[in-house]
Amino acid sequence: MNILVVNDDGIFAEGIHILANKLKPYGTVYVCAPNQGRSASSHCIILHDSLTFEFEKEEDGIYWYKTSGMPADCVRLAFDLLNIQFDVVFSGVNNGLNIGTDIIYSGTVSAAREAMLEGCPAVAISTDFDSFSIVKEELDQVLEFIFKNKLYHASYVLNVNFPTSIYSHSIGYQFAKQGKKIYRTKFILNEDGTYKNVDKDIYTDDDPNTDVNLSTKGYITFVPLMVEQTDFDALHEFINFKK
Repeated sequence: MNILVVNDDGIFAEGIHILANKLKPYGTVYVCAPNQGRSASSHCIILHDSLTFEFEKEEDGIYWYKTSGMPADCVRLAFDLLNIQFDVVFSGVNNGLNIGTDIIYSGTVSAAREAMLEGCPAVAISTDFDSFSIVKEELDQVLEFIFKNKLYHASYVLNVNFPTSIYSHSIGYQFAKQGKKIYRTKFILNEDGTYKNVDKDIYTDDDPNTDVNLSTKGYITFVPLMVEQTDFDALHEFINFKK
């Protein structure tokens, strides 16, 4: 297999090095990552400015490239410039969970989504902040589970999250639906008249079957995500409006 690995934390992030090396048994691994952190960049792409795309190194059979672009740009650049037919794209391992409505902000998930939009299966993997010990211990089994059961598909992004950081080991796997995780952000005024994000309150759903709640129970969650965002109930009502 030809496997592309991308992320939003940057080429020097711990998570992408763990992931790229764990994927070596499954094929030839190519990495394209931002040259600096691009967290919470969502599906931003660079349209009008020029982008760099540089070969960084070949190390232990992995080919590393870096770019000044965004996470989604990593996919766009690698697909076009490397002239390789990739079989699957993995994004991560992100330093911070991407559960619930985190996926709206996530550059990690958006990079995987860009691959799906271009017709390639994609998997996004995230862990809680600075919780890489569980990743190092259990990622081999997670990848084996994904490849053995062919959980990746071009019609969705497989969004995988390790449990919250209170757990040093997972208690199992759960297929789940996306939950709700709403932020109420607080800002303070700086001396120069600008504002800084200093704190946030987080509100979550109470549905036991969501990734948000299952991650707090110690599960590794698997959520298939689609691009379609139409509210079909509302659309049905609109269609039935009398003119």
